[in-house]
Amino acid sequence: MTDVLELHRHSTVGFALPVPVGWERTEDVDGCALVAVEPPREPHLRASVVVTVEELDAEPEAWIDRSLAAVQDSLVRYRLIDDEPVELGGHPARRVLGHYVHGQFGGVNLEQCLVAHAGLGYVISCTVAALEYDDLWDLMQSVAVGFRPA
Repeated sequence: MTDVLELHRHSTVGFALPVPVGWERTEDVDGCALVAVEPPREPHLRASVVVTVEELDAEPEAWIDRSLAAVQDSLVRYRLIDDEPVELGGHPARRVLGHYVHGQFGGVNLEQCLVAHAGLGYVISCTVAALEYDDLWDLMQSVAVGFRPA
């Protein structure tokens, strides 16, 4: 895995996010603005970064709370580990770290940063195997902290 990052600017929404060099990237996954995954390392879970964007239909805090509840409801044995206010791209945001169980890969850590800007809600989701979280934390933090909304 490389820790060299290059800036990816979304082709239509315009947000920018540093992504590790050599990771596969696509903007063609339904419901996702960007999906970036590390090269295959069979039989390991591939670390990934996913960005979703949606138009806000509520106040930012209500949107964040609703988004986090949806994540908890959709993952197997999800446990919230940490929840804190942060700043992303000069805007107030919220960072949460959770753990869930994947049927094939076991424990998975999901770190998400949620930020609202100019009527849009952005969620940056960094997923890694739980046993690799400590090794990849710096890389994933660099990705998330480098996010810049459109």
